Amino acid sequence: MSKQDAHEQQKHQDTPCVDPRMLPAMYGMLPDEDEIDLLELWNVLWKKRKFILGLSFLAAVLAAGISLMMPNIYRAEALLAPVGGEESKGGLSSVLGGLGGIASLAGVSVGGGSVDQHIAVLKSREFIWGFVKDEKLMPVLFEDAWDAETKQWLAEHEEDQPSLWDAWRLLIDDGVLNVSVDKDSGLVHLSIDWKDPELAASWVSKLIVRINSYLREEAIQQSQKKLKYLNDELSKTQIAENRQALFELISTEQKQAMLANTQQDFAFRVIDPAVVPDKKIKPKRAIIVILSAFVAGFLAVVFVFIQEGLRKRKEEDVVDE
Repeated sequence: MSKQDAHEQQKHQDTPCVDPRMLPAMYGMLPDEDEIDLLELWNVLWKKRKFILGLSFLAAVLAAGISLMMPNIYRAEALLAPVGGEESKGGLSSVLGGLGGIASLAGVSVGGGSVDQHIAVLKSREFIWGFVKDEKLMPVLFEDAWDAETKQWLAEHEEDQPSLWDAWRLLIDDGVLNVSVDKDSGLVHLSIDWKDPELAASWVSKLIVRINSYLREEAIQQSQKKLKYLNDELSKTQIAENRQALFELISTEQKQAMLANTQQDFAFRVIDPAVVPDKKIKPKRAIIVILSAFVAGFLAVVFVFIQEGLRKRKEEDVVDE
């Protein structure tokens, strides 16, 4: 053995043997204890697959049973066009001239108001309460609380019985009655969602007739008040120019009153009337079942991971002791 070989052998013997697994620690690169091992997670899921699939299947079966107990809901819808009076408004503006203040006090205006105002009236408590009472809808809206044989509420105390407030909340807040305006065309969609398709279509048609009649009667009463005010002003005014303008205002308001008395579709004109729907809009039973199975499966996976984490933690504590 040469001196060089002996030197190399001695150098090799003096060098400590290092475990490759200790290299990260030597260089400050400690392994991350919380590092996720995908293979290990998959193994955990595979072991618990029967539990996860079983829970998902059970949730799907329960959801299917519950959805079958839910009544079918049908939507009857009508398409309406607001009745406007823009041309008449332009003519009235030229008539008002310097008497804008008097006309404002009298409340002189042309047309039945804005679409938003009409919709607000349609959804108002007073209008809905009148519709429910006239159509005798309380036993229909709350049939579960109504005894059809005795024609009485099941609840003995009056405070426990459904009220007109409850009817208004059911129709408006719970979305049985829906009114929307198409921003592009300005057309109004009026719909009723109910389990009886014939009743839904009937209510839509009756609501359209009622809102037109309601707003027409209101306009007639307003016209009478305006005409009385204008006639009083006419009797006080001696200036010929002002009297002529008042005559024109009175004539315009009389035309509006005549229009309100004769116009059947005062606020809304029916473009597409409501018909009895042939298909339900809800419940979406297939979607309910699929979502229920998915949510149950997800919760099962989370439960399995939590359970596995607790088991590991327990084993580590035992080792440390």
